[in-house]
Amino acid sequence: MASWRYYLAFWSRRSTATVVTASSASQARNRASARQKMGYGTLVSVQQANTADSRLIRQGQWVRRRCNGVSPQFGTALQRSSARAQRSAYRGWL
Repeated sequence: MASWRYYLAFWSRRSTATVVTASSASQARNRASARQKMGYGTLVSVQQANTADSRLIRQGQWVRRRCNGVSPQFGTALQRSSARAQRSAYRGWL
């Protein structure tokens, strides 16, 4: 029986990731491609969700993780401010 893990799919024209459940990274990439919506752009990368993000996903909360690893939900005030500035840079696409 396959063990399912959470993966974060990052898109070229979205500031946050899409959560995909899969047993491998290649399967996660295929599932993310199938769920691609207009305006998302191309699939940039697929990364396995870390433990903190997995906990948020299981709780049903929105996970705001960037492709570079920054998250406005975790870290110091300076790190959250930096993530907020990066999110603002994507406002034109939202």
